[in-house]
Order: sequence, then C-alpha cells, then structure tokens
Amino acid sequence: MKSFNTNHNRLGVLALIALLMIAGCDEPMVCQTCLDREQDISTFMPHEPLPSRSNSPIEPGVFDLVRVVDGDTLIVGNADDRSEQFRIRLIAADVPELARGSTPAEPFAQEAMDFTTRMIEMAGNRVRIAYDGEELDKWRRTRALVYLTMPDGSEMLLNEELIRQGYAHVRLQFSYSQSLKLKFAVAEIETRKHRRNIWSLTAHP
Repeated sequence: MKSFNTNHNRLGVLALIALLMIAGCDEPMVCQTCLDREQDISTFMPHEPLPSRSNSPIEPGVFDLVRVVDGDTLIVGNADDRSEQFRIRLIAADVPELARGSTPAEPFAQEAMDFTTRMIEMAGNRVRIAYDGEELDKWRRTRALVYLTMPDGSEMLLNEELIRQGYAHVRLQFSYSQSLKLKFAVAEIETRKHRRNIWSLTAHP
C-alpha cells in the first residue's frame, strides 16, 4: 500500500477538487455539503469512454467464494476444481499488505481482511462480479467490482465500503469510469475526515 499522494494521479485529484469547488466547497477535504451531494456532483464528471474488454477468464455474474486472499483479493468459483477458480482483485481499493516472509504486516492489514471476510460471510459467501473499464491488470489478474447481497436485501459494493470504512486507499490511476472514481474519492474524503482506521494513523484531515 502506498501513500495517498503517490497512489493518486494528479489529474484525478485535481478533477475531484475542481468538482468539489463547483459544488460550493471552500475546504474540499472536509466538506460535508459535498459529501451529501455526491450524486449531484457526479453529473459534472466528463464522459470517459471505457476500454474494450480484455478477455478476462471470468464472465460477470454470481459466484461462490473459495477463499479471501487478503482485504482486496478473492478467489471465487468451484472449491473442488482449481481449473474453475478465479482470482479477483477489487478495482480501486488498495488495502494494507499482510505479512510476507520477513516483511511484517502493515497496520490494519488483518483488520481489512477480517472486514472483507465478515461482509462476504454475511452475504452467504456469494459475490456478484461486474466490470467497469479494463478487466485485467499487468499481472493478468481480473480487476472487478464486487457486490454483496446483504441479509436485509440491500446490495453493497465491497470496493467502496472498504474505502469508506478506512480499510483501503482509493486508487484513481487505473482505467475505469469517472463516475466511479468520484464515488470512491468522495468515500475516502469522508473517512479521512472521520479518521477511520488507516486514517487514524495520520494527522491529515
């Protein structure tokens, strides 16, 4: 996981600040009015043609969870047949890294994984995979939106909720729609304001 400044491209950050200022915000990083007007602000986003499909091995749809790799990576498909299992990397959400070899876990890495696991369990260990933008990253991992149907019948976008709860930084540099970039960036603004979880470790508002 990288810092806020290195994780965001300059154009995305400037676009977000400009949109918040259009909405009448003098302090874009702490503006409650802007948070309340997320849907209105999204109408200012310019149209961004999305790239064509990139031959992800998995079609959009509902799948069983095989296991949670970490807070932003899942294995879905047939638990009994590895040829029918697929690794899903959540678009935009960048969680802290778990321990690897001699490298210790980053703060809130386990909490992020526990949150993802708990939310998927609440959804009956079933996830709905959808795409927005380029489907494969440079490591040929499938990048997707992950939706969960909660016990009350509502649908949660796990990518957004990880950011909103302060378990992930938003990443704006990948190719996906401007409307989603705005949604995720606003979620991070809100959680930074309230200093939830990973943001409790920094003095930034």
